[in-house]
Amino acid sequence: MVGTIIVGGGKSNRFGEDKISYLIDGKPLIYYTALPFIKSNFINEIVIVLSKDNYKKIKKYFENLKKIRDVIIGGEERKDSVINGLECFLNSNIDKVLIHDGARPIVKLELINEIVYKIDDKKCIIPAIAATETIKFIKNKKIKTLNRDFLYITQTPQGFPFPKIYYLYKKYENKKLFDDSMVFELDNEEIELINGDLSNIKVTYNNDMIEVINFIQKNEDRYRI
Repeated sequence: MVGTIIVGGGKSNRFGEDKISYLIDGKPLIYYTALPFIKSNFINEIVIVLSKDNYKKIKKYFENLKKIRDVIIGGEERKDSVINGLECFLNSNIDKVLIHDGARPIVKLELINEIVYKIDDKKCIIPAIAATETIKFIKNKKIKTLNRDFLYITQTPQGFPFPKIYYLYKKYENKKLFDDSMVFELDNEEIELINGDLSNIKVTYNNDMIEVINFIQKNEDRYRI
C-alpha cells in the first residue's frame, strides 16, 4: 500500500500570510494540493500535516474525504512535521510513502504515478529540473560561480520505501535538512532522479499564487472529485 504525507506546517514568511489556508473559491490552497493524490489509483492513504495556527480552520475541509487517514499538527520545523506524518503510518500496511509540499497544488497525476511505480525497497525517487540560470555561492562576502551543468532543482512529491524513510529521518533528525531525500544522501543510500515538471511550482511569493489561481480556475475538472 502507498501512503502520502502532505506537509503544510510552514510559516509562509516570504509570502506574507499563511499561504496554506489561502482561500481559492472558498477552499484552502492545501485542499487543492491533496486532490490529485485522492484521485490517483496508486495512493491508498493520505495524512495532512498542518501548523497549530491553521489546524482548526483547515481540518474541516478534509472531513469525509476518501483516503484521508488523519489530519494532524506538525512540529517546529518541517522535518518534525514529516516525522509526525510518518508516525501515522506505523503499524499499518503502508510500504511506500510520498512526501509532498502543501504549497504545490499543480502536481500532475502522471508524476505521482511514475514515482510510486519506481520506488523499491532500496532507493528513493525524486523529481528534478536542470538548472537553467547561473547560480552564485556566497559565503563570508566571497562569491563563487557554480557549474550549472551539474545543478538540479528538486521538487516534490518525493517517494520512499517505508519504513526506511522513517528510520533515516529518526537517525538524522538533529541534522539540518533541506529536503526529504537528504536523509538518503547522508546514509549513502540510492537516489534516482526523474524528470520534474516546470508547472509543478511551489507557492512562495504572491505572483505564484496568482499563477496557481488562474490554473485552478481554468482546469476545474482536474480538481473535481
